Amino acid sequence: MLSKNRIKELQSLSQKKFRNASKTFLAEGDKIVIELLKSDFPCVEIICTEKWFNQKGRGLGSPKELLITLAEEFQLEKISSLSNPSEVIAVCAFPEQKNEIELKNNFILFIDAVRDPGNLGTLIRLADWFGISQIVASEDTVEWTNPKVIQSSMGSFIRLQPQYVNPVEFFSKAKGEIEVFAADLSGSNVYDAELSNKGILIVSSESHGLSSNLEAFVNQKIHIPKFSENISAAESLNVATATAILLSEFKRRKF
Repeated sequence: MLSKNRIKELQSLSQKKFRNASKTFLAEGDKIVIELLKSDFPCVEIICTEKWFNQKGRGLGSPKELLITLAEEFQLEKISSLSNPSEVIAVCAFPEQKNEIELKNNFILFIDAVRDPGNLGTLIRLADWFGISQIVASEDTVEWTNPKVIQSSMGSFIRLQPQYVNPVEFFSKAKGEIEVFAADLSGSNVYDAELSNKGILIVSSESHGLSSNLEAFVNQKIHIPKFSENISAAESLNVATATAILLSEFKRRKF
């Protein structure tokens, strides 16, 4: 059973500094945990109610030699970051990060200073859906191990995790190697633009727009036209919504 000290340790993983220190984070919920256990993602402990273990957990941990810890529902509530806590929580280890980012013959989603965890989680899910094999993020983007990112990614973090870089250093290296597109309201209509299935697509937060230090590296700015004739209609789209539309347009083209 969980001790009070262990509960405090797990509660501390809601904070970035403790996740980074322990190199672990939490993933909650029946669907996500079962998907984790069926994958090769580094999972070190499952904390669950006895009921959940008897119904769904038996045999899942044995191939991975996982530590299975039984807990009462009130203990899981103390650990959980959800408004409706689940009967199961996984403690995951940080996976090994790739050192090299493949630029040539690749399509990369670059996330520029997106600080909202719900948006980042959705962006990871979108990249997974559209078959993007690599996500790169600026250092000031929210960390992908944030509990809200994990939840909103709906398990896509298992297959795809952003790699964080200094954006100027990254694009200085990429310059001339790969075409760079940026979502920007001042750009050309994406439906008329000449796109490519190889390149980098930069998406930025709705409130801040494209970071000024990236302007010089962009080959082509693109935007989604507004079709509404109502002058009171929305001025812009949420970054995740815009990215879904842009990725769909890139992917539907026959190059």
